[in-house]
Amino acid sequence: MNSKPRILAIDDTPTNLYTLGMALAGEFDLQIASSGPEGLVMARESPPDLILLDVMMPGMDGFETCRRFKAEPALATTPILFVTALSDLESELSGLSLGVADYIIKPFKVELVKLRIRNILSISRLSQELKASEECLRYVMEATGEGVWDWRMSDSAVHHNASWCRILGLDMSFLTHPVDTFMDLIHPDDRAGVQRVLGACLAGDGVYASEHRLRHSCGHYVWVADRGRVVERTATGEPARMVGSIANITERKRHEAEIHHLAYFDVLTELPNRRLLIERLQQAQLRNQRNKQFGALMFLDMDRFKQLNDTHGHAKGDELLIEVASRLRGCVREQDTVARLGGDEFVVMLENLAGPVDDAIGNARKVGTKILETLNRPYRLGDLPYASTPSIGLTLFSGKDDSIDGILKRADVAMYAAKSAGRNTLREADPGR
Repeated sequence: MNSKPRILAIDDTPTNLYTLGMALAGEFDLQIASSGPEGLVMARESPPDLILLDVMMPGMDGFETCRRFKAEPALATTPILFVTALSDLESELSGLSLGVADYIIKPFKVELVKLRIRNILSISRLSQELKASEECLRYVMEATGEGVWDWRMSDSAVHHNASWCRILGLDMSFLTHPVDTFMDLIHPDDRAGVQRVLGACLAGDGVYASEHRLRHSCGHYVWVADRGRVVERTATGEPARMVGSIANITERKRHEAEIHHLAYFDVLTELPNRRLLIERLQQAQLRNQRNKQFGALMFLDMDRFKQLNDTHGHAKGDELLIEVASRLRGCVREQDTVARLGGDEFVVMLENLAGPVDDAIGNARKVGTKILETLNRPYRLGDLPYASTPSIGLTLFSGKDDSIDGILKRADVAMYAAKSAGRNTLREADPGR
C-alpha cells in the first residue's frame, strides 16, 4: 500500500511540471494537471493531501481555480500552495484572502519547496486529528448527556453545547451568556461553596470540582456534578480560559438521600434512629465542652404498650407511636432531637442548657414535665379512644469525662426507676455526673 502523501500539481508549463516531478517523486505521490478544470476533475476523483497551484494560467487562473476548490465540500480544507513568479504584495494578499496555505516563488529552490510541503502537510494532519478528536469528544459528550462549558475571561462570556442548555431546560439563546448568568443560576445555599472552590482553581493549577444545584427554567433545581480546569493563562499567570462540563446527578442525589434516610431515620415515625442519635450526642458533647454548657437526655417508655398491641393489634400500636412522635416534636425546640430507639422507646435530647448545674437540670425538668402532660392527653386511634402514659428517665450530661454509653445507661436506669415508682412519672439520674 502506498503511504506517500498525494500531491496534485497544476501548472500549464510542462517544464515546471517536469522539474516538480523530478524533485518530489521520491518522497511524494505526485499527480499532474495542466489546467485548473483538469485539476478539479482529478481532485474530485482522488482527493489529494495537498495542491500545488500555478497562479498565472490561461483561461482559468490560479485565483479562480482556488475559489472552485474551496467551493467543493470534499476539497475545501485541502491545503493549497500557490506557485508563482509574482512576488508583489497585492498578489500575496489576494491569495491569502482566498485561504491558501503558503506561496512558493519561481524559480524553485527544491529543498525549500520540500520543507514547506512537509510543514504544511504536518499542520494539515494535526488539524485533521484535532478536528476528529473534537468531533469524537463532542459525540461522547452528547451521547452521555454532559453539558460542556468554555469560559473566556477576556470577554467574561461562557459558551456551551446544546446538552448544557437541555439539562437546565434553556433554549439555544443561552449557548453563550455572561458568566454572571451562571452564578445567578446557582442555589443560594450552594453559591458560597462554588465560589470558594472556583476561586481556588483560578488561583492555582488544581481541578475545579463541585456538586451543587442549578435553577431549571421551570423553577426547580437540578443537582449537577461540575468539573473543569484552567487551560490558558496570560504571560503574568492570570487565568485566561477555563473549560469543563456538567452532568445531571439529580437521580443519584435522590438515591443517596433515600439511603441516608433509611440509615438514619425510623421508617414508622420518621424520627432519627439510634445511629443518628449517637452522632448528634457526640456532637453535642463537643459543643458543651467548647461553650461550657450542658445537655439533657430523656428516655421515654410508653406504659403498658404491649397490652395495646395484644388487645387491639399492631396497627393500633403503630398509630399510637406515630402520634407520640408528633407530640414529642411539639414539646422541644428545633435544635433539640427526638429519636426512636425501637418498640415504644423514645429519646429526647436537649442542647444548649446554660449552667450552673441546678439551672440546667431545672430547665430540663420543665421540658420533662411538659412532655408528661402532653403525652397524658387522650388519644384517638382511628375509631378507638385510648389513654396512655409515659415513664421518663432524665440525666444531665456535659462534654468532659462522660462516655456515650454512660449517658445512655444513666437515662435508662432513671427510666426504670420511674416505672418502679408507679409509671407516668419522671425520675432523674444524679445530675452531678
